[in-house]
Amino acid sequence: MLALALLAAAAVASDVPLAEDYAASAIGHFSSEAQHAADPRYDWAEARIVRIWPARTDGVWLYQEQAIVSAPGLLPAEARRRPYFQFVARLTQIGPGLLRRDNFRVLDKAKWLSMTPTDVRQAALTPADLAAPSCHNRMEQVALGVWTGRTESCTNAYKGAAWMQSLSVTTHDSYINWDRGFDAANSRVWGPAAGGYKFLRVAN
Repeated sequence: MLALALLAAAAVASDVPLAEDYAASAIGHFSSEAQHAADPRYDWAEARIVRIWPARTDGVWLYQEQAIVSAPGLLPAEARRRPYFQFVARLTQIGPGLLRRDNFRVLDKAKWLSMTPTDVRQAALTPADLAAPSCHNRMEQVALGVWTGRTESCTNAYKGAAWMQSLSVTTHDSYINWDRGFDAANSRVWGPAAGGYKFLRVAN
């Protein structure tokens, strides 16, 4: 109980805006290579998250792409250029310790591939390059730099799914994400059954 009380106190003791606190932990390069080596049921995947549009005042915006580096028949460098998703996320505060994360799919994926924090392409990327948001997540601050997330709604058609659920834990050093797709009868049709992917920070 004492530990929970200390965490709660830490969560409210900072003047850092909530979305900025989340972004400080989320931005970077993360890899599940160690998890893949220990448990081959999980692929070696990588997540790259960068801040974009810092001057905008309608939330904090992030660009994220993830790729399966251990994809069969591909060298790691080639696999990284074939991410299984690319999207832009907008973070807005919805309550004390709470953020809403709206995910927008990138329309012309090849045009924005491998975006970096100082990429000149950021100036050309606009909301017109994004699809309407299809996934909405509720993010809760557990302590400074520590966040849990849960899908509020997300349509998905991959492998016959009707919707998907995402559960996450984000810290400065790791990013744990458990995505699963379910059909109209609420049966799981894709995603790991045993738990989420464990991404460890490779670089800021």
